[in-house]
Amino acid sequence: MNSGFRSFHPFPCFFFYAGCFTLGMIVNHPVYVVTLLLLSALLILLERELAALASTLKFYLPIGMLYVLLNPLFAHRGRHILFYFWDQPVTLESIVYGLLSMISLLVILVLFISFNAVMTPSRFLYLFGSVFPKIGLLVVMSMRFVPLLRRRLADISAVQKTKGIDIGHGNLRKRMKDGMKLLQILLTISLEDALQTADAMKAKGYGSGARSRYEEFAMRSRDWGLSAVLAALLAGCITFRILGYGTYRVFPSLGTVTLQGWEMLSYGCFVLFAAVPVIIEAREVWLWRSWKSGS
Repeated sequence: MNSGFRSFHPFPCFFFYAGCFTLGMIVNHPVYVVTLLLLSALLILLERELAALASTLKFYLPIGMLYVLLNPLFAHRGRHILFYFWDQPVTLESIVYGLLSMISLLVILVLFISFNAVMTPSRFLYLFGSVFPKIGLLVVMSMRFVPLLRRRLADISAVQKTKGIDIGHGNLRKRMKDGMKLLQILLTISLEDALQTADAMKAKGYGSGARSRYEEFAMRSRDWGLSAVLAALLAGCITFRILGYGTYRVFPSLGTVTLQGWEMLSYGCFVLFAAVPVIIEAREVWLWRSWKSGS
């Protein structure tokens, strides 16, 4: 259902996510990073994408925690030595650096869940299909590649269970043998589907002549207004970052986590930019509940 932030033109939506991805990579202050993570999680909650978030966390958190534990064993920079492991110092700074890196990567993953929910393939191709048709198609196919394989593997596993092929039962040799059978079927179906897709695209004349659009979008006044607000806020965030705000010193010793003076204004600009779709989605929920209570 296209409502809330999804009801806006693809351009301001893509502009917001591009800005968030950029800020998530250039800002490393703990308060900024945690704020962006919380606002992104709240946006996913309002967009009802909690199942995708839970699936991502189930996969990412063990790997992220492993990185936090292993990083101090290989990086020994920092003045505050906590203890020695195999005669190598384990420093507080290395642990904090690993933790900040884990949270920063989690922010990107959480934002990408919301990006997939808002920027559907038709909306993405609308923006880039005419300018970069091959690159746009490649990006869209890459975005749907992993979810498509997971759905196909689930379907194949459900069918093969009726024939006694199940990787969840039996000894290790049987499970490995069943897993290879499932993988073989998955690759065969995927390759056959790729050939059929290529033939269908060639038959429809993809890439020959001017490209038409599957779905048309018109820039309305509210889309222009949202684009202007996002552009002004993002310009403010990048300006403050160039001036040195939004950064945090980890090495050689941890800096103080404070927000003082102009950094408060920088943080406010950052929060406003990241909270724009949250405000739009929250307003949509409030209007819907008000309408239901009044009807």
